Parts: sequence; structure tokens; C-alpha cells
Amino acid sequence: MKRTIIAFVVFAAGIQMMSAQEKTDTVVTKSDTVIINSTVTKSQDRSRVHLDFDIPFYHKINRGTSTRSEIGAFGIGSIFSDSKAPLDFSPQNSLEFYAYTLNSHTKGHSTFSLGPGVTFRNFGLTGGNAMGLEDDGKVSIGPFPSGKVLKVSKLRVFSVNLPLLYSLNICNGFGFTLGPVLNFNAGSSIVNKFSVDGEKDKDKIKNVHCNLLTVDAMFQINLKYFSIYAKYSPMNVMDKKYWPEFTTWTFGIAPF
Repeated sequence: MKRTIIAFVVFAAGIQMMSAQEKTDTVVTKSDTVIINSTVTKSQDRSRVHLDFDIPFYHKINRGTSTRSEIGAFGIGSIFSDSKAPLDFSPQNSLEFYAYTLNSHTKGHSTFSLGPGVTFRNFGLTGGNAMGLEDDGKVSIGPFPSGKVLKVSKLRVFSVNLPLLYSLNICNGFGFTLGPVLNFNAGSSIVNKFSVDGEKDKDKIKNVHCNLLTVDAMFQINLKYFSIYAKYSPMNVMDKKYWPEFTTWTFGIAPF
């Protein structure tokens, strides 16, 4: 009987020890699992903060750097010419309008911009004379035929542009922009507006010999809500075989 009781006590103690060991293993396993999950979470957190630990200063290198496309950069200005009479263009009647689509890359206070654009230029003649073309294609300037009352005589040039611009933002939107503007002069025409017996009419002569490629120098002062720009055109926009030589300055505003 004693042997039976002793055997039962030993058996019960063995079961108790095995049960305690299984609980201990379970706790350790759960503890290991918690540690592993905690490690994964910390790694994920690092990737959310630009891997500051794995790649030091990564977020500092990229701070203030951006790339954007800007549609609607445009301006309008008055054209001043050094042309001599009788080809004497009036700044009051000579206007330029441009519109650019710029792809801009900004780093810190500096911005580099590149993109296509278009420009329309109208050169208005003064003195009551009208422009025309001779049989050999050269421009002629003189009085308008009798019976017709001349309103304005204009040279129109349409260009496709490629501006390459650098901008510096000095403080609170104040800064400047400068760079060359390539002009692919795609078309030119002479338009004479007049009236006959009170009825308005116009004559248009197309393809009046513009130069295919010219380059302008652009400078712009940027204010908070608009810019003031100047553009110098040192090259002859018209072919000197058919037109007198002249260069132009354009001054205007560019709202944005």
C-alpha cells in the first residue's frame, strides 16, 4: 500500500513538473515573438522617416528640392526699335505677347526652367505710311492708295520659343530671372487696316521673309505677385536681303 501511495505521489509530481516546463516554454516563445514583431516595426518606422538611421542626412539632402511643370507663364510688353525712317515702328502700336510652359527644377533658392512657348509680335508703323512688297520680295514703304484711309500698318511675326532660364528667389518672392530665349520664327505677315467710304477692311500679305532662328536675352525682376521683364533682341528678325536691319528692346509685365 505504501509503495502504491509513493508511486502515485512521484507520478503526480512528474506531471506537475512537465506542466510547469510547458508553460515556461510557451512564455519564452511568446516573448520571442514579441521581440521579433517589435524589431520589424522599428524597421518599418525607419523607412517612413526617410531611413534617417540607415542613410544619414538623407532628408537634409532633399530638403527644398522640387520639380514642377508650370502652365501659364505669360507676359505682355511694348517693343522699342532702332529702325530708321521710313521703317519707323511706334512703341505705342508695337506689342509682344508670350506664353511659356515651363518645366522647373528648384533647389534651395535657385530655379532652372526649360520648356516650349509661343510669342506673337506686332510692329506698328508710324507716319501714316503703309508697308507692302515689291515684285522682287523687298519691302516697300509709302503712302496708301487714294480713296483708302489707312488706320494702321503692321508687321506680324509668330515664333515658337525655347526659353532656358535661371531664377533666384532672394526673399519673400523677390528675386530675378535671366537667360536666353531661342526663337523659331514660323511665320510673318504684313497687315494693313483701312477704311473705304466708312467701311473697315484690311489687306494681308503672308510670308514676308523672316529669319528662321533668332536668340533673345531676357531679364526679369520678380516681385510677389508679378514680374517686370526686359528682352533684348540683337539679331534681325527679318531677312536683311529684303528688309532694313533693326534690333529691338521689349519692356513689359508678367503676372503670375
